[in-house]
Amino acid sequence: MNKTKIIATMGPSSNSKEIIKDIIQSGVDVVRINMSHSSFDEARDIILKVREVNRELSTITGIMIDTRGPEIRTTTLERDKIKLEAGNNIRIVKSNIKGNEDIISITLPEVINYIKIGERILINDGNVELSVISKTTDTLICEIKNDGYIKSNCSINIPNADFNLKFLSEYDIETVKFAVMMQVDYLALSHVKNQMDVLDINDLLIELSDDHIQIISKIENKSAIDEIKNILKVSDGVMVARGDLGIELEVERIPSVQKKIAEHAREAEKICIIATEMLSSMQESPRPTRAEVSDVANAVLDGTDAIMLSSETAIGKYPVETVTTTNKIIDEIEKEINYNDLLLEFNRKEKLSIPDAIAYSTVDLANRVNADAIVCSTISGNTAKKISHYRPSASVVALSPDEKTVSGLTINYGIIPIKVPMYENTDELINTSVQITKKIFNLDSGKRIVISGSFPLGKVNFIKIEEIK
Repeated sequence: MNKTKIIATMGPSSNSKEIIKDIIQSGVDVVRINMSHSSFDEARDIILKVREVNRELSTITGIMIDTRGPEIRTTTLERDKIKLEAGNNIRIVKSNIKGNEDIISITLPEVINYIKIGERILINDGNVELSVISKTTDTLICEIKNDGYIKSNCSINIPNADFNLKFLSEYDIETVKFAVMMQVDYLALSHVKNQMDVLDINDLLIELSDDHIQIISKIENKSAIDEIKNILKVSDGVMVARGDLGIELEVERIPSVQKKIAEHAREAEKICIIATEMLSSMQESPRPTRAEVSDVANAVLDGTDAIMLSSETAIGKYPVETVTTTNKIIDEIEKEINYNDLLLEFNRKEKLSIPDAIAYSTVDLANRVNADAIVCSTISGNTAKKISHYRPSASVVALSPDEKTVSGLTINYGIIPIKVPMYENTDELINTSVQITKKIFNLDSGKRIVISGSFPLGKVNFIKIEEIK
């Protein structure tokens, strides 16, 4: 089983129960719903379908919701797609109108006050560039710098601009309330700038009495890169959102920035997700380019927890094939990883806590005896996460009686979460561990598993090598 997880974004190409079932069976660990493109009714429908499929397949699939964040987008256009031609002018106005080749409006019209003459405006992930040539109190007049297409709800970026927009909009507050009501597992925060943005969401979750949802901060602007260590302190993980990053930064910087963010996340023992254009050509083609295969491979080699598919599964023609291809690439590359070398790369602290020391020793032992699996019992999920942090060669079977803990381990590297009853003694834990692992991996006699357990549950206090009989 692959250790690097796959997140698939839901959309028109993948919102039917049949496709959801197919992509889960093809290797998806978490489904993502982007609230910049989905209504609450659409999101609810997808969540209920995922849970229905999980019941039918006896699978555990995590659910992630993206907030919209303080982003700027085009409003509704007169047609599905409109071509803008280089050399022509176009007006951006504060009033809410249906746009065309000559005039458009935007979702946050107040930013027009702060945009200066000479600034660049990038539309549709940077595919169309405008230059502001004049302005009035309620209008920007822009020159179109290149031919390109725009659509309703297109992204708009103004590089280097800081409008000091309020991070938590009313819509995002409703999104967080919806996420809590639907008991989703992960909340991905768009356009985070610093740790205060994350703490605003954390405070809201506390007000809503939610202690389950994990916060994933999307790193997609220069401010977030500068504040990455502080953001990691208050987040459960980060997502390297390369689409907006590629607009905010020089495109040639993206690979090195990606690696640095992954390294910071690893040092902080937090989740790291690589996202955007992993296999983007598969929106239209059943096969990826060689460069895309290498891109996915490099993300795996960097030891990231998960790879996220966006438009490939949301609006692409081949959502199931894209997941299958991603799964195959991960499988092939993970065979080439030297996990002993990977373990040695972790800087061992002068003083380790007992749980950290046992987690490290569990991975070291499992690697040395060539164990086929590591099994751990956990209430909160922390034991499994600590073992996962050291990137073992074997998959980590996390046994927990808590349903929320189980679904909240679906992104972490190498973890296979399983819901079990509460154990009464050590013998029951060991026997159950053996039976479950034999079934998952179809283990023959002579194979070995390493069990990290605890009694009382909640504290790791023993390691045992068990040989299958």
